[in-house]
Amino acid sequence: MAHLVAKFLSRKFKEAIKGALESKLAFDNLNETANPNMVVLWKAEEALAHANRAEDPTAMDIYEVQLERGKSPTKKQQELHLLQAQNRPEHLVINPPSRRGAATWLATSLTIEELQISLCKDVRSL
Repeated sequence: MAHLVAKFLSRKFKEAIKGALESKLAFDNLNETANPNMVVLWKAEEALAHANRAEDPTAMDIYEVQLERGKSPTKKQQELHLLQAQNRPEHLVINPPSRRGAATWLATSLTIEELQISLCKDVRSL
């Protein structure tokens, strides 16, 4: 049993290292392409959040995704965009007819995942 736990933790550790590297690359890319004034603002917000987090845990809410209503596409709008993009003639090399339907497959997978999460919550509340 201890061997299985050690193997599991070892695998998870390797995945975490890989994920941290991927996250660092994405962050560096974002940091390099972002408006320098925004980077300064974000750093100030981060410092303030960390300074106030012990007294006010809501100070950490700056790390939550902040989307403005009406400005970001809905899931259905994004699915429609992907469907239109995959059916364009100039994308036939990238998306040959045999691989079409990836947008629908992806959207269906996300719906299934959302339903699984909802089911887990319902089961836990029993």
